Amino acid sequence: MNHSKWALTVLLLLACNKIEESDQVLTADCTGLENFAPCAVVTSPDRSNDICVDEVCESPGCGTAACNAPGHRFAVPDTNQRICYDDGTAGPITCPTSGQEYFGQDAQYGWDTTHAANERFTLTASESGEPTVGDNITTLEWQGCTAGLSGDACTAGAAGGYNWAEALAYCDSLDWSGNTDWRLPDPYEIASIIDLGRYNPTIDPDAFPGTPGVAFWTSSSHAGNPVNAWYAGLYGGEVSFGDKSYDCHVRCVRGGTAAETGFSRNLAHADQPVVTDNVTSRIWQGCASGLSGDACTTGTEATHTWLEALAYCETLVWSEYDDWRLPDINELFTITDHSLVDPAVDADAFPMTPSSHFWSSSSAVELQNAAWTVNFGSGVEGGEEKNSAHHVRCVRGEP
Repeated sequence: MNHSKWALTVLLLLACNKIEESDQVLTADCTGLENFAPCAVVTSPDRSNDICVDEVCESPGCGTAACNAPGHRFAVPDTNQRICYDDGTAGPITCPTSGQEYFGQDAQYGWDTTHAANERFTLTASESGEPTVGDNITTLEWQGCTAGLSGDACTAGAAGGYNWAEALAYCDSLDWSGNTDWRLPDPYEIASIIDLGRYNPTIDPDAFPGTPGVAFWTSSSHAGNPVNAWYAGLYGGEVSFGDKSYDCHVRCVRGGTAAETGFSRNLAHADQPVVTDNVTSRIWQGCASGLSGDACTTGTEATHTWLEALAYCETLVWSEYDDWRLPDINELFTITDHSLVDPAVDADAFPMTPSSHFWSSSSAVELQNAAWTVNFGSGVEGGEEKNSAHHVRCVRGEP
């Protein structure tokens, strides 16, 4: 995001009325309820998207990280990266076989290996020119056009910029395709529709026509500095944060259900703990590479080039499992915790996590000598040169 090119605007806190839930009376009592269960709490400004977060009713977009989404709540979609790459020397390459250099990258695992790209989304036209897009993996429903645009091909109107408070208010008051329960997406939701098989924009142009390759707001504040909020940059695909007074674009979302979020740490095998994602059932290496022990206090943190990281996970035997792999960037991003910084991760589930970059198996399509990483100091998702050395945590389970 190029902040210097963005117009600064005055932060406007726009009040709007809470949308009444039909046939359902909501209260602020979240005792015993799962995360994301709907509730009702009065805030200023008051919004309709109130959810339970660790048994407390919160209003996402409250202005601090206390009300940020408590993790992801849906099946993690693949990235649509269907081509293999080397370190940037040759560019796209024929995908290697097991045992060869560069085996184990994004294009070789996951939903994309068995499904066509056009199976991911369902675009539904509207007589009113207000199309919607259903995600067949996450089950979320998206506003089919960027805010300010309409029509089946999103060619009517003009895409506008909104500061963060205006973006929250826009989605909360949106009446689109006969639905009024729209909200500004959280970082995990908007990251789920980033298409890393392309850039500028990094989004499926058939499902989301007319989308500009710019920054789109999310509902989450940054835990380290609440004057900033998270955004997705749809030129290159990064997920980062910027000042709430900047103008970004907006696409609203609806749907989603309550979910058992978080992670369960298992110490059954001495010195080689594993962590289960309660949403997806994926199993994570319980310590960063180089560390071991119940609390990951044995050994020394290790770093690897991207080529070394791929090989490390493919050959890893940990907790008696030998089917580990380097996670793709969507998977890696799901273990961030945006209510925390330094590190931006659940320290009970993932102790001794370095506040630094961790490799994913996903290449940066625009700059093929780079691959995607998550910086667990800040929680930012971005690219790093493949010959640089960074940390690794492997994953296993259905990609």
